[in-house]
Amino acid sequence: MPQVINTNIASLNAQRNLNASQGAANTALERLSSGLRINSAKDDAAGLAISTRFESQISGLNVAQRNANDGISLAQTTEGALNEVVSNLQRIRELAIQSANATNSQSDREALDAEVQQRIAEISRISNQTTFNGLKVLDGTFGIASFQVGANSGDTISVDLTEGTRAGDIGSIATALALNVNFSGTNAVAANDTFTVTVGGGSAQTVTFTGEEASISDVVNTINSQIDGAFAVATDDGASIEIKSDQDLSAIALTTNGTTALTASATAATVDGSLEDVAIDSVNGANDAIIRVDEALTTINSIRSELGAIQNRFESTIANLATTSENLSASNSRIRDADFAAESAELARTQVLQQAGLSVLAQANARPQQVLQLLQG
Repeated sequence: MPQVINTNIASLNAQRNLNASQGAANTALERLSSGLRINSAKDDAAGLAISTRFESQISGLNVAQRNANDGISLAQTTEGALNEVVSNLQRIRELAIQSANATNSQSDREALDAEVQQRIAEISRISNQTTFNGLKVLDGTFGIASFQVGANSGDTISVDLTEGTRAGDIGSIATALALNVNFSGTNAVAANDTFTVTVGGGSAQTVTFTGEEASISDVVNTINSQIDGAFAVATDDGASIEIKSDQDLSAIALTTNGTTALTASATAATVDGSLEDVAIDSVNGANDAIIRVDEALTTINSIRSELGAIQNRFESTIANLATTSENLSASNSRIRDADFAAESAELARTQVLQQAGLSVLAQANARPQQVLQLLQG
């Protein structure tokens, strides 16, 4: 091997290896200080991409759990209000049974009826004023609520507080003012068809259809989105619509655009368990009140069972979301988190290599001095 001065190959080699060990030491220190195996794309480009997707899913699942808990809170708020309605109905029933007793005088029955009227007014107040986050949940206007319970678009649970649980019936228990509306014709509705409703003697409210309503449910949603003071629900057979309010309903008319054979007729309807005109100031009135209260309790029990089922579904959803989030977190950890045992060993190895490299570099830098001995000889 020739002896040269201008180019110190041994020094260059030592410098290269020293730089490599220094870089490895820096990487080990970064991983130990951050706790992550992947701190930038250069560490593992594919792993970083997979980990980022996992983190998006995990974050979405955690938010979805909070959304599902909101659904439980909504159901609990609604059921709590219904529990108070039941308490009032039970008290009305007790008073009605007491009033039906032959030992009561007329003044006794009138005194009992005074409390009944207050109880009915309280039921009406509860139905109209119970809210969740500013939204009324018992007057039939809440409609269909869609809860995002997944990390991706479309992962939703729909809760129908108008049709599914028929919560609007609560508002009609105190004052059951309702109309049945029967639609017939070749199509449900056409674009620019209008539907007019007058509520409580006020100005007529006009609903204008878009023509995209393909079913009774679509018609119901359009009506509810455009009228105040009343609400529409589809009947159980899906053949007609009931429009309900705690105020007078009148002047229902349908105007078509002339291109569809569509008619609508409105007839008086009743709500099971209606307490409208209930009075227990007579024996017959007291007996009638008992029957109506029993029907009202049946209606509310049905609604409460629906709410209980909704809560159970949300609780199951939350448990599944938590399990999925846990499994994805474990997968993400295996990809991105640093193994401290391995990294601490790597740091120790690179530190030894650095010390050795410095020593070797010092010796390599001294080799040109040996060439001078040839000149001194």
